[in-house]
Amino acid sequence: MRLPTVLPSVILVLGLTVFAIQRDSIASDSVVEKAKQTQTRVYKVSDLPVWTSEKEYDPSVLMRLIQASVSPSDWKPGSGDSTMAPYPQNASLVISTRLENHDKIVDLLVSMRPKN
Repeated sequence: MRLPTVLPSVILVLGLTVFAIQRDSIASDSVVEKAKQTQTRVYKVSDLPVWTSEKEYDPSVLMRLIQASVSPSDWKPGSGDSTMAPYPQNASLVISTRLENHDKIVDLLVSMRPKN
């Protein structure tokens, strides 16, 4: 018995990951969905220039830099999927965004830190 050649896709269930084979390409649903999901992370930024001359926590410049450098359209009010808020209690930023953007934020923050 042969499968019809017009079958648009074949779904294979391997463990907990569902793969779709469609027109000679394979995409993992779990990987694709995970990339689209937003995650919330806390970034400690006390070692970065987030302090005023009066020694008060003010990450507004750093927040604008992140928004301008990392997928700017994702931060637009009302249309973007990403949010960010300062957390002054421990000089951190609380950021909710896609995994891809978190990777870019990590790279940006690492590039701003002094090399030992």
